[in-house]
Amino acid sequence: MNKFVKGSIAGAAGITLLLGGLGSFALWNDSTTVTAGAVNSGELQIVESAAEGSWAPKLAHIVPGDTVTYTETFTVKAKGDNLHAQLIANVGEPASKITGAEVTTNFSVSGGATRDPANKNLYTFDQGTYEVKVTITVVFDWTTAGRTGQNQTFTPGPVTVSLEQVLLP
Repeated sequence: MNKFVKGSIAGAAGITLLLGGLGSFALWNDSTTVTAGAVNSGELQIVESAAEGSWAPKLAHIVPGDTVTYTETFTVKAKGDNLHAQLIANVGEPASKITGAEVTTNFSVSGGATRDPANKNLYTFDQGTYEVKVTITVVFDWTTAGRTGQNQTFTPGPVTVSLEQVLLP
């Protein structure tokens, strides 16, 4: 090859490299910073009231056909969106029983919580404070005959009231 062709090829390659390098400086670019807002967690808490619960009616001794109810009040603090929770009362094994008497528990919640019609212990809480009453009812069956259940005492075991969040489909 002659010197002129070799020089032309070398010159063209050099110009191509220079133009390629300069081309990267010609692209526009920009950036910005996004400041995301905070996400706060809610709260679900149950607190026993300062006042002690009580039995009603006040009976010295129950007899077949009587029903007595122990009521204790709690406060639920709810803070969150789409907050669903189940109230659960676990009555421990009674220290003593009255033969022929049946024990049940129930809840009532005031303050606007919505109770699920299919699951009576499932509630939807809006943000706020709610009063929860748990009742333990003792029904002494009126058909109890003979001396069954006489001179006995019902002493409930420890009662644990729980509030558990539930995820709905």
